[in-house]
Amino acid sequence: MALAALDLTDREHDDFVRDHPNGHLMQTTPWGREKEHTGWTWRTVAVGRKGAGPDGTDEIAGAALILFRRTPVLPMALAYCPRGFVVDWADGEAVDALLAEVTKVAKANRGVLLRIDPAVRIDNPDIRPALESRGFTRTDPGDDAAKTLAQPALRMVTDIGDLDQLHKDLSQGTRQSIRKGEKSGLVYESAGREGVDAFYELMRITGERDGFGIRSKDYFTTLVDVLSPTDDIVISLVKLDHGAAADKARAAVADTRGQLEKAQAKREKYPSDKADRQVSQLEEQIAAKEKSIAEFDAEHAKHPDGQYLAGSVFATCGTRGSYLYAASSNEHRNLRPNYLMVWRIMQDAAAKGVKTFDFGGIDASEGLEEFKRQWNPERREYAGEFTKRVRPLSGRLIDLVVKIYKRR
Repeated sequence: MALAALDLTDREHDDFVRDHPNGHLMQTTPWGREKEHTGWTWRTVAVGRKGAGPDGTDEIAGAALILFRRTPVLPMALAYCPRGFVVDWADGEAVDALLAEVTKVAKANRGVLLRIDPAVRIDNPDIRPALESRGFTRTDPGDDAAKTLAQPALRMVTDIGDLDQLHKDLSQGTRQSIRKGEKSGLVYESAGREGVDAFYELMRITGERDGFGIRSKDYFTTLVDVLSPTDDIVISLVKLDHGAAADKARAAVADTRGQLEKAQAKREKYPSDKADRQVSQLEEQIAAKEKSIAEFDAEHAKHPDGQYLAGSVFATCGTRGSYLYAASSNEHRNLRPNYLMVWRIMQDAAAKGVKTFDFGGIDASEGLEEFKRQWNPERREYAGEFTKRVRPLSGRLIDLVVKIYKRR
């Protein structure tokens, strides 16, 4: 039976994308609705065999979500399939049918340039021949891929299918950072829309500290609104409960005093420089902890409900999870709240059947990249960005416009 265009509901489209090995969050209809907020329009396309599925349902062979961005003056648009197409690239018939339908829809929406960056690994033997034989040209990332490509091709992805093994494989320092958060009065919260305000304030602080622009609060609110009905997004927050932190510090002081008494008794019986140093170190630890107790008590008076130190936006698509945004306060960074936050997100995601945790692109700041490396990620490279001129003459013009825009 020949392949034909299918008219899928949003749910049918999203179910196919979530279940497909080449599916991605950015190919779901909620992502299209989110991008409306930033000036894009969108359409979905699917091909398959009508009535060939179980119980006479349609058998879907491929699908794509297409975003359209109109040029400011000319009646033309860029057609962009973020992390698409969702298709088996070894199935030439499906690729041809899907490309034909995408091209038809692109032209109907004044698209003159089609850009895609499939969520397919670069070592897949089918992807590049399939695209180049059909007129696509791979974008040269140049010296600064972050400015050249719409989405980074290099990713850091951690397998969370076996958390017990992952925890064993983490470095001692990473495990200690997780435990430090748990023992220091940090509280993890998995929030929804009600967490946007706190997260956005942390995002504003992070942007000011690290010198980058941030999206509007409405952007994050919309992102939560469109993904929440499918349970595909969570706002995570970590706050410091100063009262609990003070109590934990008092318990630590009591424990250290017990160690000090034993060390002093041992020194009296067996005097030595080593014994002197041990007693001195324990006395310094007690003094430091008592100082922190006073500080926590004072802050508890100012922040009786706690103080948010870290936040993030994590989204899922089937068995794949993506760490979309992360932010942190300037205070109490020594408590490593981000470590506790990521570990708890991993635990919750794994419980829902998520198998991979995508930390995002490698071309990030040095500090953020080092943080990602603490989680034993696999360095994963996607096939890259490819472009095809739907209308050759006007396509050259908009291609130039896009290149100029990316350099801004």
